Parts: sequence; C-alpha cells; structure tokens
Amino acid sequence: MTTQLTRSRAQELVRRIQQFSSPAFKKQMKDRFGINTEHALGTPVTTLRKIIKALPRPDQELAEALWETRLHEARITASMLADPAQMTREKLDAWAYELNSWDICDACAGNLFARVKNPLKLAERWMKKEEEFVRRAGFATLAFLALPRAKTDYKDLLKMLPFIKNYATDPRPMVHKAVNWALRNIGKKNPRLTPHALQCAREILDLYADNRAAVWVAKNASWELNSPKIKQMIAGRK
Repeated sequence: MTTQLTRSRAQELVRRIQQFSSPAFKKQMKDRFGINTEHALGTPVTTLRKIIKALPRPDQELAEALWETRLHEARITASMLADPAQMTREKLDAWAYELNSWDICDACAGNLFARVKNPLKLAERWMKKEEEFVRRAGFATLAFLALPRAKTDYKDLLKMLPFIKNYATDPRPMVHKAVNWALRNIGKKNPRLTPHALQCAREILDLYADNRAAVWVAKNASWELNSPKIKQMIAGRK
C-alpha cells in the first residue's frame, strides 16, 4: 500500500522531472521516434537516470507511486526503481496491460521484467496474449534475456525460437519489430546459437513467404547475422 509520505516523494520527483522537460523534445519524441506522448512531459531518459542516481534502489513503494501517476517519464523511472523480487504475477500483469508506448515497454523489459524470477516463463505467457504491448513486452523481455551478458541457458533460448517463428506474422510493427529484435539477439549471443537463429529465419521465409511482416523479420535478421562485422563480433563470444 502506498503511503502519503511515498506519494509526496513521488510528487517531488515528478516536479524534478518536469524541471528538465522540453516541449521541443516532447515533439521530437513523437515525430522522430514514434513515441506515444499523450502523458509525456518531454524529459530525456538520460536525464531521468541522473535525477535518480543518488536514490537508494530498489524502492518498490516509490516505484508504485510513480507508476500510479500515469506520467510517461514517471513510469520509465518506476521501472528503474522497482524491486523485481516484489513484483507479483498480478502486479506484473497490471503494469504490462497498461503499457501504451514502445519505449516504456522496452524500459520495463530491460530494467524489470527480465530480472524477475523465471523471466522466460513470463515472456512466453505474454507472447501468447493478443494485446499489442503485452505481446511486445514478451518479446522485448526475451531480447534482453538473449544479450551477451545475460546468463540465460542456451537450451532455454532454443525453446523460444518456435514462438518467434509463430508470431513473426503479427502485422503490428510494435510486435514484429520486437520479434525481429529477439531473433537477432539470440543469433548474436554466441556462435552456437547463430545457426539456429538463421535456420529459424529460413523456416519463417518458407512458411510465410506471402506475409510482409514475417518476410521482413526473417530477411532483416538474416542480413544482420550474415554481415561480416556481426559475424566477427559473434566469433569472439563464448
């Protein structure tokens, strides 16, 4: 339960965030990056990190109070402050179903969703949901779990490839771009996974040759994984 003191702390933090906001940057968020700015103030994420740098973390109460404000930047900040260990399944779902912009979605995926207990199970469950940003959250979480520094087991990532193959056909850009992101990251994680990711791309092309979204997902991933620079980078990983 959020206390009045915590709400006051959240309000003070929002005031600080607002001090660094800019109408010009808010316009850029929308026009250049396709961000939903309905509840945005126009403060860069780099500034948000500086604002909370001295704050003790995690701070679940403060994170929940910030989330309750519905403000764009406050919700991104909430993802940085939240405690993965205190995010119950119900609370995770509540946050996921309120996502309304790709940048909040991806911030939550990287800062929070990928750090909870059994994150792959969470990602898999969300992938199967029809809601646009819930499904994106599933694939964005997978993309973070496939980063080189992530300790996700090789076999567990292989089990995710059928979901990539299945949902590559989603016509919504916010979804199939995240599917592509997850496929590319799995392929780039290490040399053992690269052939499996490329095979997944080939299977997508074979199965869905007439689906524009699927063809883009597969061809874009194949192009990146076959580029000399990326192949050299992958070769240096274990």
